[in-house]
Amino acid sequence: MRCGGTAIVALLLAVLPAACSRAAGEPWPEAGHGPSAVALSEPQRRVADELIGVFEHGDPAPHYEAVETLGDGRGYTCGTIGFTTSGTEVRDVVAAYTADVPGSPLARYLPRLRELADGGSADTGGLDGFAADWKAAAADPRFRAQQDALAGRLTLDPALQAARKLGIRTPLGVAVLYDTAVQHGTGDDPDGMPALIARAMRRAGGEPAGGVDEQDWLQAFLDEREQTLRHAHDQDTRAAWSESTGRVDALRELVDDSRWRLDPPVRITVDGDDYDLR
Repeated sequence: MRCGGTAIVALLLAVLPAACSRAAGEPWPEAGHGPSAVALSEPQRRVADELIGVFEHGDPAPHYEAVETLGDGRGYTCGTIGFTTSGTEVRDVVAAYTADVPGSPLARYLPRLRELADGGSADTGGLDGFAADWKAAAADPRFRAQQDALAGRLTLDPALQAARKLGIRTPLGVAVLYDTAVQHGTGDDPDGMPALIARAMRRAGGEPAGGVDEQDWLQAFLDEREQTLRHAHDQDTRAAWSESTGRVDALRELVDDSRWRLDPPVRITVDGDDYDLR
């Protein structure tokens, strides 16, 4: 059946709003009261992990083999979520792995890694050959498993705990806190995730558990996070962090577009580059 011009226009006007709504995601869950029981399904967890991969390595795939110096006062930054030699993370991964694989060449670095962790030192002296041995170990599934286990304990578990306490009810809200835990840590310093949460609560006038709209709260949180990246209290990280605001822009776009379910496929744009997360 042929349609006249007026009928076609009417049809388009009826269809386009629905199409635009679908493109922008679904309406957010209504504000609730009290803590939540939010969790990630396996596909949602995969998308969240791929988000971290893009932000950390420019690639959705996990980079267990990564070793680099970022000039951010943290020594070597290694593995999937950026474990550092100035903290306890690299030490703990290597200690756990070499307990299972005592013949690993990584065992010889443990004394030095313990010294660096104890002193919070960014020095990479005494670690000659470490980068090559870390990369070689990354081919072993047991080494990858140790990285995954520690990453979960240090970042995703605290992010989930914080999200539930705050009353966040969406997988995207969890992913925002997850990425924050990866980059900022969960310590009590003014650049850490707990401090950001406190500042976001002041900005938003509360938290989702108290009835604040979750989308509004996440926007306030990302505003605070961007300000922290641009003006970090830690002078050692300030220069590197000021160049990483693209990850906040990408998360804000997901929040603005109401992609709160985080069901794949999810497309993000980071610093002008597009990525499909599946």
